[in-house]
Amino acid sequence: MKYLSLAALKVALADLFSERHAALVLSGAGKTYEPILLAKKNQIDALPGALTGGKPLAESIAEADDVHDGFGAAIWHMTEAYARWPKAPAHVRAAVERVRAAFIPELDDLRASYVEEAHAAFEHRKQIEALKADLQLIPISDGGTLLDWAEGYVGAAEQIGALLSQRADADTGARRDAGRIRTSTLAVLGRFRGALGDELAVNPALPRDLEAQVFGLFDQLDQMRADALAGKKAAAGEPTSPEAP
Repeated sequence: MKYLSLAALKVALADLFSERHAALVLSGAGKTYEPILLAKKNQIDALPGALTGGKPLAESIAEADDVHDGFGAAIWHMTEAYARWPKAPAHVRAAVERVRAAFIPELDDLRASYVEEAHAAFEHRKQIEALKADLQLIPISDGGTLLDWAEGYVGAAEQIGALLSQRADADTGARRDAGRIRTSTLAVLGRFRGALGDELAVNPALPRDLEAQVFGLFDQLDQMRADALAGKKAAAGEPTSPEAP
């Protein structure tokens, strides 16, 4: 099972503790290793999604930025429309001017870096409360007000900040921890498989295919990974004996 990635281990361990749990605890070896494997499963589940087959953080940050920029542009154009409206009441004009000055004075502000947008969210969150009455004064088509757009704008920037923090974690200690967790999990699985094999050899009451019942998905995913690596090497003209990631 040396080719199993963290993503594959996450899937296979989830399957082991759901669909295959009855087979896992059928043997003495399974009962012994169940809590150890559960601890490994919990460690893998706690890792950032980008390390275990989830959506890449860069993609998630870009999506959050699209939402942020969409709300920001909508706020700017709405305030622009009111600013250009010749018959805008004075109190409405004053409100939209305060909103624009607080959140997005210039449309080019949307070209700011992710870090700048995340940093601005701290101040913008304060402005939402301070300008709540002004924001609620401007209706939008779905029955809400500009307050809803401001919440979306600031919330997306806060999400960018959280994702940047996750990326920093993934790029430092979390990535090193992930490698150690993968290695130790494979070692535990190897020891469990050996113990189960020994038990099967002396206990005829256990199903002869119990090892396959327990490790079936692990083996399938391992073979798929090995085949994929071999295919890549063959396409590149390299020796086709794949190496573990």
